[in-house]
Amino acid sequence: MTESKRLRRSAEAMAGGAAPSGLAACIDGRAGLLRARAAGERLAGLAAGLGEAPVSLLTRGQEGTAFRHFPAGDVYDLSSHAQFYYHSHRDGEFGHIHLFQRPRGMPRGLAPLVATADPDAPCHLIAVGFGARGEATELFTTNRWVTGEAWYRADAVKAMVAGLRLAPAGPWAPVARWLAAMVEFYRPLIDVLIDERDQAVAAWGRAHPGRDELNDERLEITSARSIDPAADLAGLGP
Repeated sequence: MTESKRLRRSAEAMAGGAAPSGLAACIDGRAGLLRARAAGERLAGLAAGLGEAPVSLLTRGQEGTAFRHFPAGDVYDLSSHAQFYYHSHRDGEFGHIHLFQRPRGMPRGLAPLVATADPDAPCHLIAVGFGARGEATELFTTNRWVTGEAWYRADAVKAMVAGLRLAPAGPWAPVARWLAAMVEFYRPLIDVLIDERDQAVAAWGRAHPGRDELNDERLEITSARSIDPAADLAGLGP
């Protein structure tokens, strides 16, 4: 099954499928629209400057197997304590980037609803899915069991997204800048997806009483939208 089909099947159960992004409808006011346009133009410039697809830069032509991380050891920003990697969940998928924030880079006062044994356990912010040509085609959130994250309420995760400062040094810096610009451009939509994540998990729990909804492997993708950065920028008007 392709990545896109998997996302749609998993999201359909709780979120109605991976609908078109609807970014414009998520933006609040004229100031928000101007910020989104500027962010979209910055994203387009960074994407062009990469010279090739982010996936190609991360894998460097290596063949991937399910759950193999690219790059090995992940990309970790020592200043912001943000982290990301590219992988797939099943052989034959186009793959996706998972983006995380670790506690030392979180806004003050945030505490997980469900912690792990590791006090430095990260919070999953968003995943970016890719198509056959390595282009970004989807944004999605996942249930807790997928990444083993420390689970934070939606408002806390949105605060982390708003405060994201992803700027690692080294060979992965260009991809990191592209990813940070992607998050900045789609932040209004990402906020919606994070809210839908909590709604999907709550609805799953009501529909399956007696089960731990955060660790129920039948619920994998908790919200998803198809994206097309160029088309979504054009949709914001001149």
